[in-house]
Amino acid sequence: MNGTHAFGRRTQGLGARRAGFTLIELLVVIVILGILGGITAGGYTAFMESARRKNAADDCKQIAVAWTNYHRDVGFWPEEYKIASSGVKSMDTDMCLVLGKAGLLDVLYIDTDATDSTTQAGLRRNRENEAELKYGMLDPIGAKRFKQGRSGSDVTDHLYQFVLDVNEDGIVDSSDGLPAKLSVPGGKVRGDAAVWCWAEDGEKNGEVYAQSW
Repeated sequence: MNGTHAFGRRTQGLGARRAGFTLIELLVVIVILGILGGITAGGYTAFMESARRKNAADDCKQIAVAWTNYHRDVGFWPEEYKIASSGVKSMDTDMCLVLGKAGLLDVLYIDTDATDSTTQAGLRRNRENEAELKYGMLDPIGAKRFKQGRSGSDVTDHLYQFVLDVNEDGIVDSSDGLPAKLSVPGGKVRGDAAVWCWAEDGEKNGEVYAQSW
Protein backbone atom coordinates (compact mmCIF):
# COMPACT_ATOMS: atom_id res chain seq x y z
CA MET A 1 0.00 0.00 0.00
CA ASN A 2 2.71 2.38 1.04
CA GLY A 3 4.83 1.35 -1.92
CA THR A 4 1.98 1.85 -4.36
CA HIS A 5 1.15 5.18 -2.85
CA ALA A 6 4.76 6.25 -2.99
CA PHE A 7 5.08 5.08 -6.61
CA GLY A 8 1.92 6.99 -7.47
CA ARG A 9 3.33 10.14 -6.01
CA ARG A 10 6.55 9.70 -7.95
CA THR A 11 4.62 9.16 -11.17
CA GLN A 12 2.59 12.30 -10.60
CA GLY A 13 5.78 14.19 -9.88
CA LEU A 14 7.40 13.04 -13.14
CA GLY A 15 4.27 13.97 -15.06
CA ALA A 16 4.31 17.45 -13.63
CA ARG A 17 7.92 17.99 -14.61
CA ARG A 18 7.20 16.98 -18.26
CA ALA A 19 4.26 19.33 -18.82
CA GLY A 20 5.21 21.90 -21.55
CA PHE A 21 8.57 23.38 -22.62
CA THR A 22 10.88 25.47 -20.54
CA LEU A 23 11.80 28.96 -21.67
CA ILE A 24 15.30 27.80 -22.57
CA GLU A 25 13.94 25.01 -24.74
CA LEU A 26 11.66 27.43 -26.56
CA LEU A 27 14.54 29.82 -27.16
CA VAL A 28 16.70 27.02 -28.55
CA VAL A 29 13.93 25.98 -30.94
CA ILE A 30 13.43 29.59 -32.08
CA VAL A 31 17.16 30.02 -32.71
CA ILE A 32 17.33 26.80 -34.71
CA LEU A 33 14.32 27.80 -36.81
CA GLY A 34 15.87 31.22 -37.40
CA ILE A 35 19.13 29.67 -38.59
CA LEU A 36 17.32 27.27 -40.92
CA GLY A 37 15.19 30.11 -42.26
CA GLY A 38 18.27 32.23 -42.92
CA ILE A 39 19.98 29.40 -44.79
CA THR A 40 16.86 28.76 -46.87
CA ALA A 41 16.37 32.45 -47.66
CA GLY A 42 20.01 32.81 -48.69
CA GLY A 43 19.74 29.84 -51.02
CA TYR A 44 16.51 31.17 -52.53
CA THR A 45 18.04 34.61 -53.10
CA ALA A 46 21.08 33.10 -54.81
CA PHE A 47 18.83 30.92 -56.97
CA MET A 48 16.70 33.89 -58.05
CA GLU A 49 19.77 35.98 -58.87
CA SER A 50 21.19 33.14 -60.96
CA ALA A 51 17.87 32.82 -62.79
CA ARG A 52 17.76 36.57 -63.50
CA ARG A 53 21.30 36.55 -64.88
CA LYS A 54 20.54 33.57 -67.11
CA ASN A 55 17.38 35.24 -68.37
CA ALA A 56 19.31 38.43 -69.13
CA ALA A 57 22.09 36.50 -70.92
CA ASP A 58 19.51 34.62 -73.00
CA ASP A 59 17.85 37.90 -73.99
CA CYS A 60 21.22 39.39 -75.00
CA LYS A 61 21.94 36.42 -77.26
CA GLN A 62 18.45 36.50 -78.78
CA ILE A 63 18.77 40.20 -79.58
CA ALA A 64 22.21 39.66 -81.13
CA VAL A 65 20.88 36.81 -83.28
CA ALA A 66 17.87 38.91 -84.30
CA TRP A 67 20.10 41.76 -85.49
CA THR A 68 22.35 39.31 -87.32
CA ASN A 69 19.37 37.79 -89.11
CA TYR A 70 18.01 41.24 -89.91
CA HIS A 71 21.20 42.21 -91.73
CA ARG A 72 21.33 38.90 -93.59
CA ASP A 73 17.67 39.16 -94.63
CA VAL A 74 17.56 42.86 -95.55
CA GLY A 75 21.17 43.47 -96.55
CA PHE A 76 21.65 46.71 -94.61
CA TRP A 77 21.14 48.15 -91.16
CA PRO A 78 17.92 50.06 -90.43
CA GLU A 79 17.79 53.80 -90.92
CA GLU A 80 16.43 54.13 -87.38
CA TYR A 81 19.86 52.98 -86.20
CA LYS A 82 21.98 55.11 -88.53
CA ILE A 83 20.07 58.39 -88.39
CA ALA A 84 21.66 59.63 -85.17
CA SER A 85 25.05 57.96 -85.69
CA SER A 86 26.67 54.62 -85.23
CA GLY A 87 27.48 53.66 -81.68
CA VAL A 88 25.64 52.47 -78.61
CA LYS A 89 21.88 52.21 -78.97
CA SER A 90 19.15 51.04 -76.63
CA MET A 91 16.44 48.49 -77.35
CA ASP A 92 13.80 51.18 -77.06
CA THR A 93 10.40 51.02 -78.75
CA ASP A 94 11.83 52.14 -82.12
CA MET A 95 14.41 49.37 -82.18
CA CYS A 96 11.89 46.84 -80.88
CA LEU A 97 9.54 47.75 -83.72
CA VAL A 98 12.24 47.22 -86.34
CA LEU A 99 12.84 43.65 -85.21
CA GLY A 100 9.22 43.02 -84.28
CA LYS A 101 7.87 44.04 -87.69
CA ALA A 102 10.52 41.89 -89.35
CA GLY A 103 9.30 38.93 -87.29
CA LEU A 104 12.75 38.39 -85.82
CA LEU A 105 12.07 39.12 -82.17
CA ASP A 106 9.00 38.58 -80.03
CA VAL A 107 8.64 42.10 -78.70
CA LEU A 108 6.28 44.77 -80.04
CA TYR A 109 4.18 44.96 -83.15
CA ILE A 110 1.98 47.42 -85.00
CA ASP A 111 -1.77 46.87 -84.92
CA THR A 112 -3.31 48.75 -87.84
CA ASP A 113 -6.72 48.51 -86.18
CA ALA A 114 -5.52 50.07 -82.94
CA THR A 115 -8.16 52.38 -81.49
CA ASP A 116 -7.24 52.13 -77.81
CA SER A 117 -6.38 55.60 -76.50
CA THR A 118 -3.57 54.16 -74.36
CA THR A 119 -1.55 53.01 -77.37
CA GLN A 120 1.25 55.07 -78.87
CA ALA A 121 0.91 55.57 -82.64
CA GLY A 122 -0.64 52.16 -83.09
CA LEU A 123 1.87 50.42 -80.85
CA ARG A 124 0.22 47.46 -79.18
CA ARG A 125 1.18 45.26 -76.30
CA ASN A 126 2.66 41.88 -77.04
CA ARG A 127 1.80 39.34 -74.35
CA GLU A 128 0.51 42.20 -72.21
CA ASN A 129 4.05 43.47 -71.63
CA GLU A 130 3.40 47.03 -70.46
CA ALA A 131 7.09 47.75 -69.88
CA GLU A 132 7.91 47.03 -73.53
CA LEU A 133 4.98 49.17 -74.62
CA LYS A 134 6.25 52.17 -72.70
CA TYR A 135 10.03 51.85 -72.79
CA GLY A 136 11.30 48.94 -74.87
CA MET A 137 13.17 45.80 -73.85
CA LEU A 138 14.14 46.05 -70.19
CA ASP A 139 16.54 43.69 -68.48
CA PRO A 140 15.35 41.90 -65.30
CA ILE A 141 16.53 44.77 -63.09
CA GLY A 142 14.71 47.37 -65.19
CA ALA A 143 11.57 45.26 -65.29
CA LYS A 144 11.66 44.98 -61.50
CA ARG A 145 12.03 48.73 -61.10
CA PHE A 146 9.19 49.32 -63.54
CA LYS A 147 6.91 47.08 -61.48
CA GLN A 148 7.95 49.06 -58.39
CA GLY A 149 6.52 52.17 -60.03
CA ARG A 150 9.81 53.88 -60.82
CA SER A 151 10.25 55.90 -63.98
CA GLY A 152 12.76 57.90 -65.96
CA SER A 153 16.43 56.96 -65.85
CA ASP A 154 15.81 54.44 -63.05
CA VAL A 155 14.12 52.31 -65.69
CA THR A 156 15.66 53.41 -69.01
CA ASP A 157 19.20 52.81 -67.73
CA HIS A 158 18.22 49.14 -67.87
CA LEU A 159 17.19 48.89 -71.49
CA TYR A 160 19.33 46.34 -73.31
CA GLN A 161 22.24 48.09 -75.07
CA PHE A 162 23.82 47.11 -78.39
CA VAL A 163 26.30 48.07 -81.10
CA LEU A 164 26.12 46.85 -84.69
CA ASP A 165 28.89 46.08 -87.18
CA VAL A 166 28.25 49.19 -89.25
CA ASN A 167 31.42 48.91 -91.35
CA GLU A 168 30.57 45.26 -92.06
CA ASP A 169 34.00 43.81 -91.39
CA GLY A 170 32.62 40.95 -89.32
CA ILE A 171 33.82 42.46 -86.03
CA VAL A 172 32.18 44.89 -83.62
CA ASP A 173 34.85 47.16 -82.15
CA SER A 174 35.58 50.79 -81.31
CA SER A 175 35.22 51.81 -84.96
CA ASP A 176 31.56 50.75 -84.70
CA GLY A 177 31.16 52.53 -81.37
CA LEU A 178 31.84 49.69 -78.92
CA PRO A 179 32.68 51.43 -75.61
CA ALA A 180 36.14 50.79 -74.19
CA LYS A 181 34.63 50.72 -70.69
CA LEU A 182 33.00 47.36 -71.45
CA SER A 183 36.42 45.74 -70.95
CA VAL A 184 35.88 43.29 -73.82
CA PRO A 185 38.95 41.05 -74.28
CA GLY A 186 40.90 42.50 -77.19
CA GLY A 187 38.31 45.26 -77.52
CA LYS A 188 36.49 43.27 -80.22
CA VAL A 189 33.40 41.12 -80.51
CA ARG A 190 33.31 38.80 -83.52
CA GLY A 191 29.92 39.00 -85.19
CA ASP A 192 27.31 41.46 -86.41
CA ALA A 193 26.10 42.69 -83.01
CA ALA A 194 27.26 43.05 -79.43
CA VAL A 195 24.49 43.21 -76.82
CA TRP A 196 24.67 43.76 -73.07
CA CYS A 197 22.88 45.14 -70.04
CA TRP A 198 24.19 46.92 -66.98
CA ALA A 199 24.50 45.84 -63.38
CA GLU A 200 22.07 47.11 -60.76
CA ASP A 201 24.43 49.70 -59.25
CA GLY A 202 24.18 51.68 -62.48
CA GLU A 203 27.79 52.83 -62.28
CA LYS A 204 28.51 51.50 -65.78
CA ASN A 205 32.17 50.98 -64.96
CA GLY A 206 32.60 48.04 -67.31
CA GLU A 207 30.98 45.40 -65.10
CA VAL A 208 28.03 44.34 -67.20
CA TYR A 209 25.17 42.24 -65.86
CA ALA A 210 24.97 40.03 -68.94
CA GLN A 211 26.33 40.07 -72.49
CA SER A 212 26.02 38.27 -75.81
CA TRP A 213 29.72 37.48 -76.35
